[in-house]
Amino acid sequence: MTRTEEDAHPAVISHPAHPQHKLQRAVVDAKFKCDGCMQLGKGRSYRCEPCDYDIHTRCAPTEWSLKHHLLKNCKLDFRLNPPGPGCWCDACGDECLGFLYSNRDRNVDLHPRCAFLPQQVVIDGVPFELHTKKESALTCFRCQQKGARRNTYWSYRSRDNGEHRYVHVGCLIDGTCGKEESVPTPTELVNNPGKGAWYKSIWKFTKIVAKLSFYLITFDAMGIFTMAGDVVDCFM
Repeated sequence: MTRTEEDAHPAVISHPAHPQHKLQRAVVDAKFKCDGCMQLGKGRSYRCEPCDYDIHTRCAPTEWSLKHHLLKNCKLDFRLNPPGPGCWCDACGDECLGFLYSNRDRNVDLHPRCAFLPQQVVIDGVPFELHTKKESALTCFRCQQKGARRNTYWSYRSRDNGEHRYVHVGCLIDGTCGKEESVPTPTELVNNPGKGAWYKSIWKFTKIVAKLSFYLITFDAMGIFTMAGDVVDCFM
């Protein structure tokens, strides 16, 4: 199965979680709580108007099992209910309260949303790759919490100009910084050609200006000289 959500969805479907009525394809402008996975959603959905029942389109899969490219030899089955209380998504670290993809033999559970995470995203113009490796010593640049519980779940990682950057999948999804809500960083899929390139240029130029200002203030002639090439490259 392709690792992105389907581009086309049937107008009317039947779903085993709501057998009493068919579900109609809809577009919801406001945020809603999915009655399947129990997570928030917005945009495309399936709805039963008489029952006020809504689910994400990804919670109505056309195939009931999938293989994730980061989980070798691990088939994930779509399930309507978690195996029991205390079932946590291996990607974001949040509890699975409804629909999920699961492999009981490997003890792997994923929210439907997290089963379709892009392999690569761009944050502030920098490409980040999805990783399943758990690193307890790393600090997420979004929540800034050392030894965070989310360190034991999936993350996006990057190496920008030799500097390692790391963000929890959960923090990227919910847009939180500590306990306060923050404005989500502009994030786009890298496989949209050209999209997001201007973020990267601005980010690079900002870092050059900051370094150059420091060298000017400290009268560091050698530092100013070494920055000349970077300034030229920025405008090439």
